[in-house]
Amino acid sequence: MRAFVLSGGGNLGSLQVGALRALFEREIFPDMIIGCSAGSLNGFQIARNPNMLGVDTLDASWRSVRRANIYPGSNMVAAVRFITGKDSLFSNRSMYAWLQTQGITPASTFGNLGPVPFYVTATDLRTGGLFVFGDNPNDRVLDALMSSTALTPFHPPWEVNGERYVDGGTITSLPLRTALERGATEIYALHIVDATKDNQEPGLFRGVVRVMTRSVDTMLRTQAQYDLHMAKGAAVKLHYIKLVVPRVVPAADFSMADELIPQGYNLTREYLEANMTPPLPAEDDPPSAMRRMSMTVASWFTPHRAYAHGQK
Repeated sequence: MRAFVLSGGGNLGSLQVGALRALFEREIFPDMIIGCSAGSLNGFQIARNPNMLGVDTLDASWRSVRRANIYPGSNMVAAVRFITGKDSLFSNRSMYAWLQTQGITPASTFGNLGPVPFYVTATDLRTGGLFVFGDNPNDRVLDALMSSTALTPFHPPWEVNGERYVDGGTITSLPLRTALERGATEIYALHIVDATKDNQEPGLFRGVVRVMTRSVDTMLRTQAQYDLHMAKGAAVKLHYIKLVVPRVVPAADFSMADELIPQGYNLTREYLEANMTPPLPAEDDPPSAMRRMSMTVASWFTPHRAYAHGQK
């Protein structure tokens, strides 16, 4: 059983859009999808439409989303919320409304999504354990996504049936363990990695916010490495695709999709060319029957985009 595991990545999640396009062009499709945080948003659209139509929907979403949809209000508003003891720096009401514009309604459950099983990870704030939405087909997708993206301290915990949940990346941003526990025998791990932070001078990590952010990043990386170690020691074929951010992107900047989507496409294509056989078709080779069909269906709804070697 082939699983796609989509890591968290915040506003860098559009890297996975290009990666998914490259996989689908190769006719690599999932039998199950596991998403964490931003990866859960991407995973929803692919679980609903595991074809180029789903990729094009994600493409349009990431190109149109803006800070106000995710982190509404000014820095002054965030400071006031902090001083007055709110659970987060920003309200999650705008996020809740934006998700519904993307087709994620309160009535959407995991049981009525489609043929591809979909799972979303979050952290139970009371127990500190990893919770997986989707094992119960009656779980609401909107609850799962609001829980998995509730990144402290930016968004408040999300309450479901009396329990409060926060971002799944608090435990692991790359939940390979979830795929293993559900019977995956082959995993494509799309891991968003902000390598630009590793190259910053130690002296830059000063001030409460920067030190806290660096500490959280270090913790999350350690947890992801643990899951990678677990997967490499299991009887599973692991395709680890590292989606590296090309340059520094501020955490609240959602305007970089035009650059990040092609970056994700090219990195994934390079991985496939180096590690998969037979080799990928040349750019001018005719598409396969499956790809022609998915491209045709997608063209009925959204203009198809090409990302070969940075073309947009």
